[in-house]
Order: sequence, then C-alpha cells, then structure tokens
Amino acid sequence: MKTETPPISRIERSARLLAAACAATLLAALAMALQSAAPVAAQQADECAPIELGALGENGQDTLRAEGRWTTSDCDSRFRAANDAHAYRFEVVQDARVRIDLISAEGDSFLYLLAEDERRLADNDDGGAGLDARIERDLTPGAYIVEATTVGGRSRGPADFRLSVSRVTGCEPVPLGSLRPGLDLTASGSWTLDTCGSRFVVEHPAHGYLFDLPQGGRVRIDLTSENGDPVLSLVSTSAGLIAANDDGGERRNSRIERYLEPGVYLLEATTYLERDYQPLMADFTLVVHLVDEKASHDSFLLKIEEVHTAEHVVAGQPFPVHYRVGNLGRGGLADVGGNAVVYVVGARVFDRTASIAASEMRWQAGVSYHTGPSTANSASVSIGEIAPFEVTLGGHGPSWVFVGVITYDKDGEERGFHGLWHNLTALSGLVFDAVTVQVDGEEYEVAAVADAEGVVTTSVIAAADPDAEVDDETRAKAVYAAGALTQLLEGALQRPALAGLPTDAQPAAVSVSDPSSGAMLRLLGGQYADALAASGLPASLAGGEAVNPVAVEDLLHGMGEMAEARYAALAASWRGLQDRVEGGAALSFAEARALHAQLVYAERIIAPLAAAGEAAAAAREAEEGWGAPAVQQMTSELAGQGSCAGARGALRAALAASGAANAEALLGLDAEMRAALPAYASAIDAALCGALAADDDNARFLETLGIGDSADALGLTGEEQPAETQPAPPPQRLRIVARLAEDGRVEHGVELAGGEVALPTQRYLPADAAVGAWRVSSAVEVDGASIGKIRTRRLADGRLELGFLRADGEWIAPAVRFLPAALPQGVWFRSGEIEAPPPDSE
Repeated sequence: MKTETPPISRIERSARLLAAACAATLLAALAMALQSAAPVAAQQADECAPIELGALGENGQDTLRAEGRWTTSDCDSRFRAANDAHAYRFEVVQDARVRIDLISAEGDSFLYLLAEDERRLADNDDGGAGLDARIERDLTPGAYIVEATTVGGRSRGPADFRLSVSRVTGCEPVPLGSLRPGLDLTASGSWTLDTCGSRFVVEHPAHGYLFDLPQGGRVRIDLTSENGDPVLSLVSTSAGLIAANDDGGERRNSRIERYLEPGVYLLEATTYLERDYQPLMADFTLVVHLVDEKASHDSFLLKIEEVHTAEHVVAGQPFPVHYRVGNLGRGGLADVGGNAVVYVVGARVFDRTASIAASEMRWQAGVSYHTGPSTANSASVSIGEIAPFEVTLGGHGPSWVFVGVITYDKDGEERGFHGLWHNLTALSGLVFDAVTVQVDGEEYEVAAVADAEGVVTTSVIAAADPDAEVDDETRAKAVYAAGALTQLLEGALQRPALAGLPTDAQPAAVSVSDPSSGAMLRLLGGQYADALAASGLPASLAGGEAVNPVAVEDLLHGMGEMAEARYAALAASWRGLQDRVEGGAALSFAEARALHAQLVYAERIIAPLAAAGEAAAAAREAEEGWGAPAVQQMTSELAGQGSCAGARGALRAALAASGAANAEALLGLDAEMRAALPAYASAIDAALCGALAADDDNARFLETLGIGDSADALGLTGEEQPAETQPAPPPQRLRIVARLAEDGRVEHGVELAGGEVALPTQRYLPADAAVGAWRVSSAVEVDGASIGKIRTRRLADGRLELGFLRADGEWIAPAVRFLPAALPQGVWFRSGEIEAPPPDSE
C-alpha cells in the first residue's frame, strides 16, 4: 500500500531553504578558512596524540565527555607557549550544530577547534559561564580535534577540567504564522548562557523565527528588552540578509521597518554583547506588524530636515548647531495627544530640548521650525522651544554631530524617530591667513594653518629679518595681536550680542583698562553707583519711603540709554581702527589689548543693560506694561543670562572695587528694587554674570591661539577678582512631589524653593511595584547638573514612602515622607522640605 506524504507547508519548505542557505554560506566560509589556514609547524610527540572521544551522532550519541587535569607537566599547547594542553579527537556523523564546553573551577580555560589535519578553525576564551570556554559551530561530517588549554599557563598551577562535545538541538527557527492586516505576530523569550548561538556571530545568543507574508507590504519589526541590548536581523529566502538593526527603536531596542515582497522571512533576535557579557537572563519581546500605509500617510511624520554648523570648529570651544525640524505628514501630532523631543549627540556630547507638546499651534501638518537663518526655508518659522544647541567637542580631528527627533503619543510610547548626521572638523586652535601685526615697534607676519587631522600650527616671522629667531614673549604678543585682528576686529559690529545695538546715539566715551573680570566688575560697580545716586532712590529709601516701581523703571531706562551712548563711542573707535588696518597699517599689541577689553565690556555689560533699557521702553508703550508678552519675552532672555552662581556677591564686590562709600546702603536698596520690579533683578544679574564670565572667556581665547600659558606675560590677567565675587553657593531647598497618573503609576519630581518643578526622565513607580522594594529615579537635574535621585517604595499597608539620594551619596528621609494609600488621581502631594547640595558643588 502506497502512503502519501503530507504536504509541506510554505513556512516549513522555506525553513529548509533558509537552513540550507545559511549552512551553505557557513560551509563556504569554512572551506575558505581550510584552504587559507597554514598547517601547524611543530609536530606533537606520540604521547601527545589526541585522545579518541568517539563519534557524535552515532547510535544516538548526542554528547561526548572527557575529564582531565592540567598538571603543569603536560604536553605543550600548539598555540600558547608554556601552557599545558590536552587534545581530543571526535567525529561528526551528519551535519550538526556542535557546542564544545571546557569547564574548570580552578583554571581559566581556553579552547581551540582544529580540522583533522590540525588546521585551526576556531578558538575561544570566555564564551561559557564566567571564565569557562565555549565554541559553537555548524560542522559537516568528518573528524575534528579539540585542544583544551588555559589562559594563565603553568604558573597558575594544576587544575581539573571537564570537556563536553554535544549536538545542539532546538535551534531551528520557530514559525510565527502569516502576517496579515490587523493581526500582529508576537513572540517572547530569554537570552541565557545556554541559548543557541547566532547564525551570523555564534558567540551571541539568538532565537530564530519564521513568518509568511502573503502579500507585499510595509512591515515593522520591534525587538524590545528591559535589561538586554537587542539586535535584529532579517533574512529572505531569495535575497539572503536584507536588513539588520541595533538601536533603531527606543533606547537600546531594535526596529526594522521596510517594504517586503511576498515570501517567507527569517528573523533572528540576538544581542549586541556576546553571550558571556549578558545578564544571566534577559527577557525579550518580538512584534511583527503590517503597517497600514494609508493611515501612515495620513498621519504625522516628524523629521529633521536640515542640520548646519561651521565646517571647522575649535576643540574645547562651544559652537552652535542649527537645525530645521518639521512635520512632513498630512496629520497633526495633536491627533494622538503627542509630544516631541529634539536632541543632539556627538563625541562625548548629549543635549536635548524639553518635551514640546502638540497643540493647535504646535506640530500641525506641514509646519517646519528653524533655529536660525542658516536652516530656514520659505515655509519655516521660529518658536521659542526650538533653539540651536551649543556643543563643545573635546578633541581635534574629523568629527560629527547627530540631531534627532523622537515622537511620543499621550501614553509616552514612542511613535516615530528621525535624525541626520552632520560631519565637521574640530581644530586644535584658531586658523587664519597670514596677517601683519606690530609688537614693540617691529612688524611680524603671523599665520595659523591646520592639517587634515585638525592640528593647528602657528608661525611668527619678523618682517625685517625672516630668518631671525623670535623670543617667546614677542611671539605670544604677535599671535595675540593676530588673533584680535582676525577674530575680534573683523566683524566686531556683527557679533551676535552686539548686532542689534544702535550706533546712532550721542557718543559717551568710556575707558576700559583690561578685559579681566575684576576690571569689568570695578567699572560696572562705579557706573551702577553713579546711576543710583542720580536717581534719588538712595535718599528716598533713607527717608523711609517705599521704593516706587516707576522710579526703578526710569533707572533701567536711563541705564539702557547710557549703555547705548557708550556703545556708539566704542563702535566709532572700532570703525576707525578697521579703516586704518584696511589702509595698510599693522595692528599693534597695545591696540589689540584695548580692543579686546572694549569688546568684552560691550558684550558682557553694555549689551544686557541696553536690552534692559529697551524692555523698559517697551513696557512704557505696552498697554499691559511689564505683563505684555513681548516684554516678558525680553525679560525672560535677560533672566537666562543672569542665572549664574554668585551674582549677588558679585554686586557687593563690584561696589567695593569701585570705591563706593555707601556700598552697604546700596545693597539694601538693591534688595528693595528687586522686590519692586523683578525685571530690574534680571537686568543687573545679567550684567554681573557677564562680568564674572570674562576671565573664563579670555582664558579660552588664549587657549585657542595656543598661548594659554602666556596670560601673565601679556598682561592679560588683569585685576584680581575679590573673593566675595564667588561665595559658596547655598544648598538647594526642595520638596519631593508625587501624584497618581491615570494608568495607576505614581509620577515623581522635585519642587525647588522658588516653585520650579524638576522632573527626572525616569520618574514613574509602576502600579504593580513589589512591596518593600525601593525604586530609584534617574538623576534630578538643576541648571544641567545632578542634585540627586528620588527613591520610593510601596509599604504593606498601601502607603508610599519617599526619600532622596543626594548627589554626594547621602540618603535623606524627609520628616513628612508618607503618602496615603488612597491617592486621588492627578493631585500633587509634597514631602517635608529637605536640603541638597547645589549643582556642581563638591
């Protein structure tokens, strides 16, 4: 009687084809290795001949075993000099995946796999658990040799070992079924030490899956893991490996999305790290989804459209990264209640925007946002939430930045990702063409050029005698003057902080001695004291009168007008200097030093005071006064410039340095004016912070010129800052805040003393969190620096207990730290007040 063979399913047939294709590829590679490998030069003695283990697969024999001991007087390893070694021979009866384990409790095992003619095929050190060795390969029928040796050699002493050679089963791909619209295919599993090896890199644990695609379509495959680092590979029966991805999903998760023709496909779910570097167990989830392309076309699509930086930047110096990001889709992000985050990544660089929520005015279909003219197009607009990133690269040479945008829905699930790479070169210093400068009456030609690796070389040649040696001090002065000419004088009026300042005011001369912070504070203190005296406010306060906000507004307006008058005088002097240089005159070192000081004063003090005067004028004109949106935007920008540590102490130091006789009274008046008109505080602090930053700016300028160690010789250290300008910053006073979200999770954050709320990136306690187990948030950042982390645990009675891990490592338990078991949804609860070290404090 003839028996009919049952029909083979499409997936089963394709599985065989895929297995054959993978095996053929591996066999071809193995054959090439056999042909190219050189035979072992030294022939082993008879007593070192391999020990027979038997035939793998014969009579159902799936495992061959041996035990032994490295005694420090065994045969020498073929490959590791002065190492004990034992050799074993085994046969493979039929094609099989074979795993060889060498385990030792006392020794650090090392494995070699050889062909029968002793050609080396593979080796391994720590592919098993701990220091144990493992080799896993697809082997064809034939004889093979295993050498069992050690890493440490005979100096480590004797050690016992166990060797096993076994067939690995269960590595065949698992069929998931047919992928159809509205029906996702899913699988889950774990990567462990015993998981089968990848078909492509066997040291990495992997699971294989097959799916059938009856009709062509766009397929999205997600491989996610909480504690693993997933990697995806997609293989076609007809085209072989067609896609692979490491971190295309959220965080370290993997994603492949592409159009696929009808057919059967193999998915390999593996990991970025080798098997022995993984956690003991890492769970994963695989989801294969057929994208509804029509719905996708009608939905939102956020993309980075353009990235722009200077072609060359200076290592260690901040530079702007401009970009344009837009919604190129036909739907708005508000359709899913979503939000977006834009971020930049570079070599040791990461920064991101705050989350930008979708609304009728944000992320609607077709909108594009630019950060500046270099990335604008005819349809893009600027908004406050989208600003250029400031990036600093640490080393010189060819480099890059990557700007990306991630889209989230209302549940915080990632819904889209896109980004662009941008290449640039980081230079070790400033570069400029040859210019002529003057030092002590003599002229010198100075040029700075960079090589392909970004290394800058600066030359200084005496005009009168090109072969003459230039001493170090003269060289430093010449380089400084050339830097001032090319980096400061050229384009002085177009510098970002000064470009918008008017130059048509009646000039008021000002003398600036040097560009140091001490000189800036002294000058600011004297001008501030004079302005207060002229206002009459000190006398009013001394008479017990409350400070009139209108009088403070008048003071700001007057200080702004005086700042513009001083800028007009400086701008006129710079134009005259530019005309002289363009006429052929050489810029002298003395002129360069004066120019530098004037520019620092203009950018750091004149600019914020002029902006404060404009805000005061705008407030006078606006019906809402200081509450007008445009005016608030102006004062907000000033507040950002004035957010530095030590501004209050800097005012005391500035008044003392200027010789003001009534400094304490003026400080008391300052406190009252801050309370009467908050915009005043923003303006004064912006100027004070600008003065404090001058020394750091000057040091960076000298470093970029390659003369950072010459500040004293150049006379650029200037006046010493009084110690009061940098008092120890006070501790952060804060409360932990928490509320119950709609999904049952508890959200945490920190409320600072001023009412500002800082939310860590990872801030949710899961609804099913285990009782008694502390959960710790990611870092809470204030002014870009961590002040600590929040910890939370669920108690047996249903309450929640809050705590705080300070950045200095100290745990703090607030006096009020327990939340009731029945939390109302959406209501913020606060802990007792606690203290944390200020950001960047030691």
